[in-house]
Amino acid sequence: MVVLRPHLAACVLAAAALLAGCAGPPRPPADSEEHCLALLDGGRVSYTRVSLGAQRDPRCHIDAAIRVSRIGAALDHRATMSCFLAERLDRFEREAIPRLAAADLGQRVSRIDHLGAYSCRANTGRPDRLSEHAYGLAIDIAGFHLADGSAVSVERDWWTPGPKRNFLHHFARAACDYFSVVLTPDSNRDHFNHIHLDIGPDRLCSI
Repeated sequence: MVVLRPHLAACVLAAAALLAGCAGPPRPPADSEEHCLALLDGGRVSYTRVSLGAQRDPRCHIDAAIRVSRIGAALDHRATMSCFLAERLDRFEREAIPRLAAADLGQRVSRIDHLGAYSCRANTGRPDRLSEHAYGLAIDIAGFHLADGSAVSVERDWWTPGPKRNFLHHFARAACDYFSVVLTPDSNRDHFNHIHLDIGPDRLCSI
């Protein structure tokens, strides 16, 4: 018997739904929004509920839309996203990032820098398809600030040998266990300055 990890099982179900004619990313059960918010309330996530209002493309929509300022570590600016992405980020931040930062950098991450989460736009590689950003299911990580005041930059440090490069590569590899898609500067030129993380229906770990 083949046993799938939860996120792989979700991808299989999503693929089946798409073949059946459903459009867009898989939507969580109606009663899971309350559960997701309860998980955030029981953790270290600082957020507020938001309403997107009318969008230029009516297909753009966020289930359980929130604006997040902190997920364990602070964000350099607030990010609008789905609660489901925030919960996954929170779990990744608690379970993986402190361990990786301690091992590679000898200290903790105090702030996560990002280029944005929700954005009503097309996929950069597939103009005929909406990006997972359009559903609040993706975020682009640009770098980190550390407890001693130093910084780690994807654009500057991804290619430069040393502890910061090691941390970024280990971060991306670990992210593949938490997110459906992980794209890095090794993926294509569009990602030269960030690591893309999303929980959409596709599955790709490109590092």
